[in-house]
Amino acid sequence: HSPVRMFLRTVLVLALGTYASAFSVGVQPSFRPALKGAATARTPVSLGPRMADSEKFASMLANKNLEKYYEANGEFIKTMTKDNKDFFKNMATGQAPKFLWVGCSDARIPANEIVGLQPGELFVHRNVANQVVNTDTSLMAILQFSIEYLGVENIIIAGHYGCGGVKASMANNDFHAPLENWVRQIRDVQRIHKAELDKISDPEKKERRLIELNTLEQAANVYKEAVVQRKRTYTKVRDGDVKPRIFAMVIDPATGEIKNLGFDPETAMGGKLRQIYDLYDDEEAMKAYKDVQEPYRMRPSTWRTRRMYNRQPIGLKSDTSDVRLKAIFDRLESEVEARKKTEDALSEAMKQLQEIKAMMKK
Repeated sequence: HSPVRMFLRTVLVLALGTYASAFSVGVQPSFRPALKGAATARTPVSLGPRMADSEKFASMLANKNLEKYYEANGEFIKTMTKDNKDFFKNMATGQAPKFLWVGCSDARIPANEIVGLQPGELFVHRNVANQVVNTDTSLMAILQFSIEYLGVENIIIAGHYGCGGVKASMANNDFHAPLENWVRQIRDVQRIHKAELDKISDPEKKERRLIELNTLEQAANVYKEAVVQRKRTYTKVRDGDVKPRIFAMVIDPATGEIKNLGFDPETAMGGKLRQIYDLYDDEEAMKAYKDVQEPYRMRPSTWRTRRMYNRQPIGLKSDTSDVRLKAIFDRLESEVEARKKTEDALSEAMKQLQEIKAMMKK
């Protein structure tokens, strides 16, 4: 039965590859039934001559024949060590990237190659349509790790024109969970910017603008995170140079060019909206940091010091006592003090009453 299983495995790999390609270019696979509001099912767009390589790769996977890719790996090693024999030895000692890249999973947008950075220079997270969601524990862990442990100084939200996730959000289709849950977040971006998007009659221009707006919204979502604001407050107080910086950029796969959307956290949401999300008080932090050279302290992660998550100045030492017991003692102390004031007032009133009685007897 081995040849039969091998044949079925090959068919499955090719079918999955076809479906993934169809979604990546924003079209509905021909073998999927059309849903409410959808156009008639369409044949996936051809990906050109590279499809033959993809099919060959799928066949090699099915036959567990990866010699070609081991050879390519060998060529990669030769290239990287040509001018620096210790390249990989240095890589093994650790990483210190200055950039965090949050981009789309689209295979046409390779992060390092797009910006011309070498391995070790770019910390990368990718998902469908470069979303920044505060319930995505994977991305939240990456934000915390990159900021507090790696010390990245720049965060780049990288969208791209022709994004299949954004295309999907513009269709009134139910893509089924979990894909539908993910795409729904981009529909929220449409809702926020509906007035602007409704003024654009050309479908392609509207799609491109939505891709830009989605990228800007995700950059704003990065700013909202406490771990980002805390480090930005610290660096502002320490040397006046706010880090990590946040950038929103869009790549055009047709040209390879990057467009900087000019995201500015200070003005992106407007003063009134920023008041909702700002977690740290610059003035209080300035008072707390008498020694501007004090090293950055990572956020405590236990409930005992949860006050650090709020507006407590970041330069103060974290309180290691039990916050709940301290709150109880503080309340009892306040009640005792209030009772003492009441007793003092009663004592004074009794004293005055005795004086009045004495005067009446005279």
